[in-house]
Amino acid sequence: AIARAEALTAVRGSEDLAAIAAAFKRIKNILRQAEEKGILRAGQGTGAVKDELLTDPAERALRKEAAQLAPVVEELSRRGEYREAMEKIATLRPHVDLFFDKVMVMAEDTAVRSNRLALIGEVLQAFSRIADFSELVAS
Repeated sequence: AIARAEALTAVRGSEDLAAIAAAFKRIKNILRQAEEKGILRAGQGTGAVKDELLTDPAERALRKEAAQLAPVVEELSRRGEYREAMEKIATLRPHVDLFFDKVMVMAEDTAVRSNRLALIGEVLQAFSRIADFSELVAS
């Protein structure tokens, strides 16, 4: 826990990490609101992402990048290289930014909406094992 806190302190001023923290906070809020509206069942997660329902290039890019990055971050974390893991997570920023610029998560098509919720839920879960970045406060 101390090593994680030290790594977080070391990278906290990173503009990319701050943007990822904001995006993760946005993801948590979207998922919470989906639960409150009954779109997601509380405590049951978002389900599996169906690649065939990823229609927008931005969501396909986020899925691909997150899938490639998750095992790298997991391995760095396993070795206790938390700063390096957090720096890798920060490289996800352009894909997350593009996703939120181009994709309407709460699409009218329920299958597409559920799949987009699953995608952002997967991203949040995969990269929040080191720290809950959505709780970071900008300095």
